[in-house]
Amino acid sequence: MSDGEEQESHQNTVEGIVSLASEEKQIKSSRSVDEYVPKTISMDVFKKMSRKQQKKHMRQELWDATADDFKAKRRQKDKESRKRRRQEKAREEPKEKDAKRTLKQEHSGCRIIIDMDFDDRMGDHEIKSVCSQVGRCYALNRQASTPVYLHVTRLHDKCKRRFDAAMIQYCNWDTEYVRMEDSEYVDLFPQKDQLVYLTADSPNVIETLDPQKAYIIGGIVDKNRHPRLTLDKAEAQGIAHAQLPIGKYVRMSTRKIMTVNQIFEMLVRFLELRDWERAFLETIPQRKFKDADKPSPLEECGIDRQCDEDESE
Repeated sequence: MSDGEEQESHQNTVEGIVSLASEEKQIKSSRSVDEYVPKTISMDVFKKMSRKQQKKHMRQELWDATADDFKAKRRQKDKESRKRRRQEKAREEPKEKDAKRTLKQEHSGCRIIIDMDFDDRMGDHEIKSVCSQVGRCYALNRQASTPVYLHVTRLHDKCKRRFDAAMIQYCNWDTEYVRMEDSEYVDLFPQKDQLVYLTADSPNVIETLDPQKAYIIGGIVDKNRHPRLTLDKAEAQGIAHAQLPIGKYVRMSTRKIMTVNQIFEMLVRFLELRDWERAFLETIPQRKFKDADKPSPLEECGIDRQCDEDESE
């Protein structure tokens, strides 16, 4: 909104308030006490009052008779003012944000899938956690300078009910940044040689991300109760599997198992930086490192790691 429009809007609001205040004042002083006939007390009682008491009583009766109309007008003006501000905000802010995002973003062309086909392996708390992690992936993709084609597959049963009940805004998520599907990924991508399931149990290690392939992240919070779950699924479907090269670049004090959004962020950061080490160091929580009491090379340079409270192990 331009300065001139903002000043005009402010002036209209001030004029409305002044008009209502003036109207209230006129109501209270529109009649002479000598001509006034009281409504709630007798004339004899009214005449026995002092001049000051008569004026006060008259003003109160006049106000009581018109207060509802006055308050209704004020509410209406306030409502119109709020509506005008909302319209101005909706008209201006999204354009500015979209313009900034469009200027900074260049699509990576990479495809990432979050496989939600594990409802029966999770309790209610874990369902809540994994759905929140999917929401974070969507937010990360919108903010990334090199966004990916993100597909959430097999969204059904408990996870679907969780989204419908507590995260209904997902219905309005921009399909440029995520597509929510009930279908299995092998139905969406029938050429199995294009699929790679990312799992810490795989003996294979990827060195880069191939834009011709789609990389699958298991959408599960399992606390290590189901080892080889995603690896067994990949082998049963006859698709490739691999793990990220975390061990090549960092030493960890725990198994290389992360939350869904941490894995997704590593992939997006690698596409931005083309540097696995920086992608890992900027994403993996501090407590997971072998020498957790020592600063990482990035921290020595003033770069903070981002931590996540929802752990999948």
